[in-house]
Amino acid sequence: MKIRKNGLAAGIAAAATAAMLVVGLPAHAANPTINIWMDDQRGAQLSPIWDGSTTIAPGYTIKITTFASRDAMISAWDKASSASGPDMMFDAVSSTTGAAKNGKALPIVLTAQQKAELPAAALGAASYQGVQYGIPVDVDTTTMYWNTAFGKAPKTFADLAATFQKYKKAGKVTTGICAGDGTWGALPVLTALGGGAWGTKADGTPDVSKVLFNSPAFVKNASKYLVDSKGKGNGLFAWDGWDGCGQTFVKGQALAINTGSWRLGAIIDAGINYTLQPVPTVDGKGTSRQWSGFGSVFGTSYSKDHGVDLGVKAALSYFASQKGALAYATATKRPPVNSKIGSHLSADVAGFANAAKTGAVQIDTLLGDNAGGANWYDVLGSTFTAAFTKGLGVKASFDKGAAILKADWADGFPKL
Repeated sequence: MKIRKNGLAAGIAAAATAAMLVVGLPAHAANPTINIWMDDQRGAQLSPIWDGSTTIAPGYTIKITTFASRDAMISAWDKASSASGPDMMFDAVSSTTGAAKNGKALPIVLTAQQKAELPAAALGAASYQGVQYGIPVDVDTTTMYWNTAFGKAPKTFADLAATFQKYKKAGKVTTGICAGDGTWGALPVLTALGGGAWGTKADGTPDVSKVLFNSPAFVKNASKYLVDSKGKGNGLFAWDGWDGCGQTFVKGQALAINTGSWRLGAIIDAGINYTLQPVPTVDGKGTSRQWSGFGSVFGTSYSKDHGVDLGVKAALSYFASQKGALAYATATKRPPVNSKIGSHLSADVAGFANAAKTGAVQIDTLLGDNAGGANWYDVLGSTFTAAFTKGLGVKASFDKGAAILKADWADGFPKL
């Protein structure tokens, strides 16, 4: 009994000592969290592969916050503080430079290899005053999806118009070609018919003294192809965005839609068989042009307040790598910026990457200027409504819009 009693006492003492040691040792701390904000599209695509990752930035855990829309994300970003803001954000490159101007972006330094794999124009778009702030991750551009249920894609805009009239008369379609992202996606139709935005100098820079919006060629061609005998739109062209004309396309009631790779999933899910190609010009010569801009990811100044800025820089380095770029392109189906992963892309993504080569650079300083009374997007909306819905005349409507744009660009150009 005595031996057993001593043994029990010793056991109790050992257990107590062990308990004291456990209490005295700090628990293993969880990885610090890097909070990344994304809009509804990128969030839905990237959360399944990156949310919760501990390998993108070793020693840190990635948390992705997805917003219901880009507008909701930007609204939250505009109101953000250190307490509420993210550590990183994916968005158009303009958000990167805007954050840099406002002191809300984290400056970064790229390796020689990263600089070699990312085009200088893309890197420049994500920098401010010579300092790199963001990693360009995709090219936002559009091209024409042609529904092959209506045969092969036409080689000329004249053929497109004739095909539309044929199927409209048969009751098969209500629309020819949709600008699938509203007025933003309308540029290819404008340029296919000889119009557009501003002129271009020999060195590729904008010539804002030339407003192509109401060019004689466009007025002539639009009057011929886009209006009916009563002077109103004949249905060949629609610009009411994805929730309007886009739904007409996925229901099989439109010949074509001009939109981006971000609509691939919805179009495939709708069972539409398609080919990708530019909106054809009137005579099939040359090419139409579409807006192209860069998407990017950047670290915020709030990441320093949160103590995760080193992890953010590691994450940005991953997104700049071939591995990160390929993972992003595969998940989002957006054409990548990284020049070394082309052979690994799907035919669709490669098609958009090819389309980007003829894109017109989206210059927000010009397109967003309101000096003339309205910006580019609002001018297009009101002009299209005047010319094609109200039937106020193509020339009169586009002349009025061009006067506003001329004032916008004269004001915006010195700010570039």
